[in-house]
Amino acid sequence: MSYQRIGDHTHHQYGTIAPHGKHTEGHKLGAGKYIKSMIYGGMDGVVSVFVSVATVEGGNVGIAIVIILGLAKLLSGAISMGVGDWMSTQAEVDNAVNEKRRETWECDNYIEGEIEEMVELYVQKGLSEPTARRLFEIFSRPQHRDLFVEMMMVDELGILPEQITQTPWKHGLVNFGSFLAFGCLPLLGYIGIVAIDRLNGKPLNTGSESETDRSSVEPFLVSLGLTIATLFFMGMLTGRFTGSSLLKGGFKTVLFGCIGAALGWGMSFVLHKLS
Repeated sequence: MSYQRIGDHTHHQYGTIAPHGKHTEGHKLGAGKYIKSMIYGGMDGVVSVFVSVATVEGGNVGIAIVIILGLAKLLSGAISMGVGDWMSTQAEVDNAVNEKRRETWECDNYIEGEIEEMVELYVQKGLSEPTARRLFEIFSRPQHRDLFVEMMMVDELGILPEQITQTPWKHGLVNFGSFLAFGCLPLLGYIGIVAIDRLNGKPLNTGSESETDRSSVEPFLVSLGLTIATLFFMGMLTGRFTGSSLLKGGFKTVLFGCIGAALGWGMSFVLHKLS
């Protein structure tokens, strides 16, 4: 994206440069730290529920059974994904806290060795040894000790400060909610058919011969369309947060989502034929 000048301000996707060199950065904080949980839960929800729908679609099971199986998958999957995200994030936080304690102890008991490690790392990055040594002799002073530990966490272990301050239950909740919100979309076509039939006084289609006068092709096509549209939306949302192409993100997510759905449906089809 090129720079765009409006009045005295220069705008770019990464921020705005105002007169006198004032710079407003375009970082997407706040909800951005939950984007992984949201995309992970939403994509798994819409794909897995659609595969459940597609798997039973070919059989004479009726719309009601499709909805029941879909809702069962929706709820169980949302709980599993939410709890899994919560526990994995908690493990990540616990590991980061433990490593910070270890690095702090090493600083308190063997600061010379820690300075040597950091000097070696930054010499490899391109600094001269005298410059690196002078730099970390300053950072290792008691008044800068927290900053020094933080630098060691990042440079030695690849652990960012934000990993310690994560709130695991919030990540789990976002994943759970995203799975439910996006995962319910493939079922809307079927739920809509049932709602219309009930309003018109028609019996619920359970798959028996006397109740299969309505084809389930139409709701399945609605389910397919909503699934593709949802995947495309999530891809664009990812592009919005990462600053990449919205269309590219949308098409890429649709592609991988469809591959995943096709593999899931193909496996169930093969197992059904072998049974």
